[in-house]
Amino acid sequence: MKIQNFQGTSKEGDFQSALLEATNKALDALRGDVSDQRIAWKLIEISGSKGGFLGENAITVTIEAQPD
Repeated sequence: MKIQNFQGTSKEGDFQSALLEATNKALDALRGDVSDQRIAWKLIEISGSKGGFLGENAITVTIEAQPD
């Protein structure tokens, strides 16, 4: 199976939450016919926005993943 990209976002600026969302999306999308599903992933990009009247503090991570 080829490598695919997945993103996760946290509106609170929490890197770990954004990464967890991205890896969970990858696990769901790459689910195979095995009971012990694993993926190999690599961090591709981190981006975000901060400030403004509403106090925005968002972070988005992009990973590439494939079944392992």
